[in-house]
Amino acid sequence: MILNLKDFQNVAKVILPAVDNKDAKAANLELVAKDNVLSLNVTNLEYYVSVKFALTSSESFRAVVKAQQFLDLIASLSVDEIELTIEATAVKITAGKSNYKLAMIYENGDLMDLPVISVDNKTVEMSISNDILQSILTVNSKELLKAKTLDKDKLNELQKSYYVTEEGCFTFVTGSCLNAFTLEKPIKMLLNDRVVKLFKLFSTDVNFSFGYDALPNGVVQTKVVFEAENIYLAAIIVNNDILLNQILGPYNATKNYLNENYANKLVVSVNGLNSAITRIMSFGKDDGAGTSKMFAAVFTIDNNDLIITDNLGNNEAVKIENNTIADAKYKMTLNLNDIKLLLDACSSDFITLNFGNHKSVVFNRTNISNLVPELALA
Repeated sequence: MILNLKDFQNVAKVILPAVDNKDAKAANLELVAKDNVLSLNVTNLEYYVSVKFALTSSESFRAVVKAQQFLDLIASLSVDEIELTIEATAVKITAGKSNYKLAMIYENGDLMDLPVISVDNKTVEMSISNDILQSILTVNSKELLKAKTLDKDKLNELQKSYYVTEEGCFTFVTGSCLNAFTLEKPIKMLLNDRVVKLFKLFSTDVNFSFGYDALPNGVVQTKVVFEAENIYLAAIIVNNDILLNQILGPYNATKNYLNENYANKLVVSVNGLNSAITRIMSFGKDDGAGTSKMFAAVFTIDNNDLIITDNLGNNEAVKIENNTIADAKYKMTLNLNDIKLLLDACSSDFITLNFGNHKSVVFNRTNISNLVPELALA
């Protein structure tokens, strides 16, 4: 069977980061050809993803191979087309003049079965806009990137989760991000990063299902399904009442900060602020180790400019736009890494800084708000 590599490769590159080797079945990938459709299926036993590709001819086969090996190979090829064929107990991939054979995986003498995740007892069904999924992926994930620079032993499960309700998505680590949107029906769920990264597979709105299924041993699993025409993504999620109640603390605290009546409201160009921070970080001193845990800089106001000064005395001036109310005497120290992350995910032309309580600064644009803590002055 002949496949267009570009489409196949795009899917492989998205799924590859979600592959893990914690279980024998979690490290494998299934290829199923039936009639004029090829399905590529991957699971880590917590999520299951299936992507369908149209074939130019009718085919019929099933193969299971090592996911990492297969996806790494597909992602690295540089031809226009590839050919997949089955040879005894191996999948042969022909790419131009190159040939590769991947051994098929067997279990108890039979080709391994990959368990499909589905929701039998649905309590919520609705459509979710792909714009919302991509916003969660692009915006909320930036907050969770901060976790990579922190001691993992000091992070709790909630600081690795996306809290999604009918009002938006909330993530937090050292600061927080509240991405406001409206879903058709009430929902409260915690999604992990592997599942959210797979949102990149979607290009259209999805049919969403949520529900609870009981195992034979009495354990009840919470499950979600995101489904489009050729893409099926399902997951078993950790969504117990204990965690849902615990996240209300930082969630409500963030909302209180966002709703505070700040004395200072300062509007600047997103591109101007981002460029200034990029330049000053290239000359300033990183106070962290290796992965830039902290890059402190002092923010002050001088007439019509926001002045950013690092600890070596390097500074940048960013023009303040109209509709600004700001106290020239106010001084605050912020982590430039935190601001750079939120600006990199910002599609707006302008952003508003709300501050004045000597605790946190709220960065607002359209329906998205980021809370960045003020640091103790040196």
